[in-house]
Amino acid sequence: MVKKIDKTLEAENITLLKHLLSIELRRLCKENNIDMVFFMGIDGRIFSSHIPEQLTPLQYHLMNLIKFNLKHICLQLQSENLKVSIQQFKEGTIMISGVGDNAFLVSIIGKNVEVSQIQDTIGAVSVASAVLKHILEVKPINDEVMADYPPEVSGELKKLSRLLFKEQFAQTREYKKNIEILNFLKDKIQSVVGIGVVDEIITMVFNELGTAPAYMNDNQWRMFIDKVIKERISEMRGDIVAEECLKTWVPEMEKKLKSFV
Repeated sequence: MVKKIDKTLEAENITLLKHLLSIELRRLCKENNIDMVFFMGIDGRIFSSHIPEQLTPLQYHLMNLIKFNLKHICLQLQSENLKVSIQQFKEGTIMISGVGDNAFLVSIIGKNVEVSQIQDTIGAVSVASAVLKHILEVKPINDEVMADYPPEVSGELKKLSRLLFKEQFAQTREYKKNIEILNFLKDKIQSVVGIGVVDEIITMVFNELGTAPAYMNDNQWRMFIDKVIKERISEMRGDIVAEECLKTWVPEMEKKLKSFV
């Protein structure tokens, strides 16, 4: 059975904080059919945003509405403790949600919808605002702090922490090493058994080891190649072919492992 890997990474510096903001805005748009979002300070600064690469005329018009009214929005927020404001136009809907006392979130839907149709979206914007406030205040993501939040807010923060770990881990030397080793072994296995069963063999062996390619260490790779050759290739192609694979693949893999030291 594959072990459940539930790793997290707290945003301990400004780069990770910015990345965490970006992930949350991306998730808010994708999961709630929101076209674009802006996370801003009441002084007009944009902390983070998520905008389509190409804007439709309606989206462009709504974005310009925000730009045109930005000074008024900021002045209003400076004098009032805004929670959520919904503005509807024939071109679409703009939701403005307060994030603490000094920031706000602007969510834009570039189509004509009724308020009754976006109740879930309004709820999601409120949750996102609480999450952004937590990030902006540079609070840790741990059980003690999470206990003070509603389940939907603490749940979203924990998801963000896991996503941050996965996205940042993909940039590490360890991850890149493991992917290179995996691709090397895929090519070797395919050269012996053909392309049709490569993925099946690899998946079965990883399941038996109870891990995943990204989190392998050197000893696990040695166990992996041993099982592939002695149990899978030996069964499918015979002992002679398996013995030849052991003689050639193992030294090549060891060389690759050492090249990452």
